[in-house]
Amino acid sequence: MLHPLAPWLIAAALVVVVAVAQWRVLTSLHLKRLAAARSRHQRAQESTATLLQQARQQTAQVQQALSAARETAKRRSPAAVRPTVDSSARARLNKLLDDAPQAPALPANGFADTLPSRHFAASTTFGLLQRSSARTVS
Repeated sequence: MLHPLAPWLIAAALVVVVAVAQWRVLTSLHLKRLAAARSRHQRAQESTATLLQQARQQTAQVQQALSAARETAKRRSPAAVRPTVDSSARARLNKLLDDAPQAPALPANGFADTLPSRHFAASTTFGLLQRSSARTVS
């Protein structure tokens, strides 16, 4: 005949064995995922370092080209650097600017007029809106 505590001891031992097996399986899964994350991080760091090195090389090339361009600009005479200006084009532009309508000036108090403009024809949509709003206000 079995001792009355025997089933409990068997169940407890079975629970301990299952817990240990579960811990081992989950630990191994965690370590595999951790190793995969570390390798992804390492690859990302390597690609970032490569891109950073390329950016540094490009910056150095641009700086060299800029210094060469500055040296070339210093060697040129000031007359050769200045662009030639077409006086007739300048005169046409000045005439065009002089003939352009002037922007309306602000009132003396410095505030713009916020009342509706009266220059819209009554047949336009805005004119109809003005007339209908005038009727509702009156």
